[in-house]
Amino acid sequence: MLFSVILASGLLLSSFNVDVMGIPPGIVESDYLFGRTIGIVEDENGKPTWIISGTWKTNLSNQTQATSNSTVFDASFEMIKPDGTSKHTHTITNFALEEISNQKNNVTVFNGTGTISMPQEPVTEVPISIQVMNNVLGVIYIDPKKIDNHFGTDDPIYGLPFEESEKYKKKY
Repeated sequence: MLFSVILASGLLLSSFNVDVMGIPPGIVESDYLFGRTIGIVEDENGKPTWIISGTWKTNLSNQTQATSNSTVFDASFEMIKPDGTSKHTHTITNFALEEISNQKNNVTVFNGTGTISMPQEPVTEVPISIQVMNNVLGVIYIDPKKIDNHFGTDDPIYGLPFEESEKYKKKY
């Protein structure tokens, strides 16, 4: 599984040439973090059925209370089948933070709801859980029930922050 994620991330990042960071440096240096998403959706036999790649923007690391109205977590990612067909895009917007919890092993969990763009229409109030591990790796869990298992039943999407040197090379 881990090998599949690493292989897919390398292939996707080189083939999609995602260009996402044309934001003025003053904004990039502010309270927002930016990064990539990568994930594999597997069928019940563990065979990859979809590859996910995209970008995210957040200020969750600056949130100390769930009652903050200034929470931002936005993501845009493409899904494509392993044979290169059926490419389409989804977004996560309007994330409303409901709960922050700190767990052992330096993990912070941000639970809330957001809007997911779907082919028919956006689906609102979708439960989303974002786990941040060691302030470096994010794991995004989207509740499969409200979106008909579109991203799998328990397949996470991983979020990796851009390296400092990458921040200013990319365009949003």
